[in-house]
Amino acid sequence: SGWRHRQPLAYARGAVPDGIRALEKVSRGSTLKIAACLLVAAYLQTTLVQQVPISVGRGLGHISWLLLVVVYVALQRDPAKALMTGVAAGIMHDAFSMGRGIGVNGLALVLAAYVADRIAAVIMVDNLIFRFLAVSAGSVINTLIRLFFYGLLLQLELPAMANGREIAAAIVFDLFANLFASVLLYIALDRVFNKGEGQKVRRLEARRLRPRL
Repeated sequence: SGWRHRQPLAYARGAVPDGIRALEKVSRGSTLKIAACLLVAAYLQTTLVQQVPISVGRGLGHISWLLLVVVYVALQRDPAKALMTGVAAGIMHDAFSMGRGIGVNGLALVLAAYVADRIAAVIMVDNLIFRFLAVSAGSVINTLIRLFFYGLLLQLELPAMANGREIAAAIVFDLFANLFASVLLYIALDRVFNKGEGQKVRRLEARRLRPRL
């Protein structure tokens, strides 16, 4: 009981537990890393594709690097950070693409982030199949929204989509390109974000604050 009385007193005096400091440090570092990853992804998706040979750029054009970063963040089970990442990714894409279709990619990425977060909330394991499921759902949503708004509302230049077969082909090509890219990208992101570090800090803090019997 003495320990329970001393803990609020420590907070009242302004003392911050080491576990909370560690959590804040991890959160700040994670936010900076997410911003850097989004900048690199926006460059790869909107600028690099135009600077490589057409044959290479055509294949790279099916990969949505921003989507993959957004889905990766959403799989960390932090809904607020996932949605904010989706919004930031959409803004960056609009900025790098010189204003073509402003808002469309933001909507697609936010919806993809939401779906990936819901998948992470239901499936509590983290493996390759789990990631493939989230990337697949996000990729299909992203492609459908872009085709719908670009083709029907904005009348922007897109590959000819005369029938359902061509639309399905675009979805499939984007899906497999994103799945293949996600395998390599997520291995790199696991190293960048020191996967598991935040979870370890939270477990230590929860264990430290557990009432002593």
